[in-house]
Amino acid sequence: MNAARTAIAPPFDARSQAKSLLRIARTGALATLDRASGAPLTTLVAVASDYDGSPLFLLSTLSQHTKNLLADPRGSLLLTGPSGRGDPLNRPRLTIGGKVVAHPEPGARARFLARNPKAKLYASFADFSLFRAEISAVHFNGGFGRAAPLAAADILTDLTGAGELIEAEAALLVEVNAGAAAAMAAMAGDKTARRRWRAIGLDPDGLDLAAGAHAARTSFAAPAATPQAWRDAIDASFGKQAAG
Repeated sequence: MNAARTAIAPPFDARSQAKSLLRIARTGALATLDRASGAPLTTLVAVASDYDGSPLFLLSTLSQHTKNLLADPRGSLLLTGPSGRGDPLNRPRLTIGGKVVAHPEPGARARFLARNPKAKLYASFADFSLFRAEISAVHFNGGFGRAAPLAAADILTDLTGAGELIEAEAALLVEVNAGAAAAMAAMAGDKTARRRWRAIGLDPDGLDLAAGAHAARTSFAAPAATPQAWRDAIDASFGKQAAG
């Protein structure tokens, strides 16, 4: 009898994978419709996520894609998983469609700059404004043979009752970032603990972390819509990571 153990692949959870990809992606391919010809134009853009997961962009009105959106807000965004070895077509990717509209909310702007700190160099320029994608269509492919039908409600976070949590975001992030480096690495799933992780954004479903160009996310087993419930969920998540 062969005593060798066979690795068992984790079950395919399209909803969970798509939600995670929506949160950790830092760049995406944004397709807009040319305002003169109607032909599609695809450009590379920096991305962050709003509290509910909706993609955020800091766009210049001098850019072709922004001019297109101001004439016709319909757009499509492709997000892909982290690069690595193997066939890139076997890695997860998420395409969302919907209107991309101006979103001058201070909290959303702060979230974008936390995810993309180098954007602070030009964020104050007069021609730059924050935009947000209003998701109405979703296409997710987790790799070969792993496509799944999803709707916007499957990947967005319900913010019902989360107003106090959103207001407390800055203070809660300070609390988390005051923790030990090893604890931060554990929450990021970084077993080497060589990177300096920091918490950059929260929502009822979890916590976003970054270390330089690397991004990670701690997701909760159940939503936590209040500050105390969120603290409890972080503690439980950290305990699970440490035990693993």
